[in-house]
Amino acid sequence: MKKLVAFILFLSVVFPTWASDQILRYRGQYSLGHEVNVFCPEINSQCYWLSPETTQQQRQQLKQLVKENADKAYEAICVVLEGQINRDLAAKQAIGFAANYDGLFIVSRLYGLCDETKIVTQGDLQHHRWILESINGNKIVAAKLDGKIPELEIGEQMMASGHLGCNRFQGKADLREDRFIIDPVATTRMFCKPEQNNIELLLLQVFALESTISIDVDNNLILKTADSSLIFRLQDRVE
Repeated sequence: MKKLVAFILFLSVVFPTWASDQILRYRGQYSLGHEVNVFCPEINSQCYWLSPETTQQQRQQLKQLVKENADKAYEAICVVLEGQINRDLAAKQAIGFAANYDGLFIVSRLYGLCDETKIVTQGDLQHHRWILESINGNKIVAAKLDGKIPELEIGEQMMASGHLGCNRFQGKADLREDRFIIDPVATTRMFCKPEQNNIELLLLQVFALESTISIDVDNNLILKTADSSLIFRLQDRVE
């Protein structure tokens, strides 16, 4: 009996069945009308009805943005929101039109229109791969690293992985306002040349600190600390 209880507890940890996702930032399309109150994040192909748990203040702010920026009824506007997706079937079926969508979305914060806010969202990072372009303005030379240029890739659940120029690494990435951190970082233990080793140590130091994160108009990912500035060039894998 004790073994059975322990196994059930193990399953509850390894295979969680929560109906709601974490509170995250999303960039996506918001539509408002008589029979529409829907947010569709760019990170996936699903759409969610605005949850009744969203405060009246947040609703009024969204309504005002639609009024000022949509040219016609039901026209979607791109906004950056922080909130939580609720996929509970009973919860959405209890709200009329919500039953036709993929769940409910609880807005906890509105950052504004996509074009007017520079804050990075999880969706801007997930399923993308960046190649290290420069360190403190100095361009990375592949020949000095035996052709192994450091790279950073963000996958599902904000799991980060990639190459440091010699060793591979992985860890859990996290966004905290305009701050980015990978903690903890696990690496392989291969012997590296001095040039490679210096870059690896710098990258690991930046990843472990709360660096300031931004993405410029060319989709370059920029990480800055008090002492270092790293620029990564977007280079997604070709499937």
